[in-house]
Amino acid sequence: MKNLKATLAVLAIFLALPPLAFTYFGAWDAVLSDPQIVFLPYFVFRSLMRMLAAYFFVVVFGLVYGIAAGLYRTPRLFMLPLLDILQSIPVLGYLPPAILLFTGALPGEFGYEVASVFLIFSGMAWAVTFSILGAVRAIPNDLREASNAFGLRGWKYVRHVVLPAIFPAFITGSVLAWGGGWYFLVAAEMLSYGSSVHVLPGIGSFLGSAVFTYGNLASAFLGLTVFVAVVFAINSFIWKPLSEFAKYFNVQTQISKETEPPVFSEFGPIRHMVYFADSLQRKYGDSLDSLVDSAQRGMGRAARVFEHVPYKRRHRRHPGLVLFSIYSMFFIAAMVLLAFFVASAINSLPLKSLLLAIDAHPEVYSLPILGLYSALRIIVAYLIALSWTLVVGIAVARSKRLSGLVMPAFDIGQSTPALALFPFIVIIVISTLGGGQLSVEVACILLLLTGTQWYLFFNIVGAVKSIPGNVLEASRAFDLRGVQLYSSVILPAIIPGVLLGSVQAWGGAWNALIVSEYINYGGNVYSVPGLGSFLNQATLSANPDPWIITLAVASMSCIVLLMNYLVWRPLFNYAERFRFESV
Repeated sequence: MKNLKATLAVLAIFLALPPLAFTYFGAWDAVLSDPQIVFLPYFVFRSLMRMLAAYFFVVVFGLVYGIAAGLYRTPRLFMLPLLDILQSIPVLGYLPPAILLFTGALPGEFGYEVASVFLIFSGMAWAVTFSILGAVRAIPNDLREASNAFGLRGWKYVRHVVLPAIFPAFITGSVLAWGGGWYFLVAAEMLSYGSSVHVLPGIGSFLGSAVFTYGNLASAFLGLTVFVAVVFAINSFIWKPLSEFAKYFNVQTQISKETEPPVFSEFGPIRHMVYFADSLQRKYGDSLDSLVDSAQRGMGRAARVFEHVPYKRRHRRHPGLVLFSIYSMFFIAAMVLLAFFVASAINSLPLKSLLLAIDAHPEVYSLPILGLYSALRIIVAYLIALSWTLVVGIAVARSKRLSGLVMPAFDIGQSTPALALFPFIVIIVISTLGGGQLSVEVACILLLLTGTQWYLFFNIVGAVKSIPGNVLEASRAFDLRGVQLYSSVILPAIIPGVLLGSVQAWGGAWNALIVSEYINYGGNVYSVPGLGSFLNQATLSANPDPWIITLAVASMSCIVLLMNYLVWRPLFNYAERFRFESV
């Protein structure tokens, strides 16, 4: 009850801020001049429905794809490269195929709605899938062998061992996924293709219209405040209780005071859901049982996919030439399809020769150096993010009081759409540093941080919370404290989580790059040389060339893939030695 009162008090403060600010600055006329202001509750409802629909498909995709890729070595040889390529493509790169596929196959406004849900899905899916895949791979070998010895094979092993074991990682990935969905909500609700823009009703399109169409900062501030209140409420009433509840599913060999889960009665929303489920069971038990039996019979064939689950994690490496061939095959196919969809979106079919496109646009020869500029900015943003998330993430995960103070603010920060932050960051930075190149670089780094730091932070927090309690108690018994405790136990233990967050942050930074290097606000364009600004200029040119747009996206994807293959994957292999095994 105490937490509920505190949460409601914070929400009340959020919602009281705009009226107070508008009264103090005399901005009510500007707010009321926005014709969309009266529809804000309806816009919030529509955006939530899109987010829920996208998340439903994310859960289905993430569970099936992540578990299958985590359990089976041979399918993983193809599934992991495909996943790497799909997550390396910027969210806005999915825009042309989403619009053309769904609006062509589905009637009227419904096609645009499905396209919007698909774009939100593309911003959500990878965090959940990679988290599940990593959690499946992290299940200790002796737990697998013990399960096999007790007859838990196939679907029984997945149901009774894998699904509970991946629940903490699934919740962490879901928090990041919702943050990613909110982050690109403006782009998903203002569908721009060629010279056309189709606006769907929602809080994202409200923010975009207030900033870019009407230039009404007061209205944008009100919309952003309502958005923050919605995100805060969802995080407080859903994700925070679920994150605490997930402690019940940490893989441990014995009960420990260090990681002893809280009393079930503390989980207000979860407790109410359980009571509601129990009441349904008592009232409609027979009907529900028959429905479950029918569902299990219908899932029989799907369950056979997991009939032969390997009981031991294997690390046999595949030849580099095989991996290179698989990556190349998937990558070329994805880029050719992307070029076709881009050409269809801007009415440039049939596609002309790639060589002719390059000859007509010699600026593509600058893509390598532009990629270097962009990569350097992302590295700077990544190092800044890692420097503070490592310290704060460990501190927050080990202190309930600190977690209660700062986690709500961080949840909101990671969910705030980048496009909604543009005017405020630009105004602050430009007014402080002037309108020179340095100020634009600083604004770009700040916007990149919004798409980078939260992946690191939440994965670090999740990794610290997953350290087995008996390990921490043993450390205390051996008087490991202070620097020695962190250097000998905590930092090595969270290396897998840091690397998983780094992979997601690297991909998230390239997504944010498109909206960070080219800022169009107030009739002025603030840009820095890089792949993001090149892609924006290629898309907004009078005669956009599909191949040039595709080459810019391909350059981004290549850098992401090379980084994954040359840096993150070897580090992941190294990090396997820091996995905890039960005893």
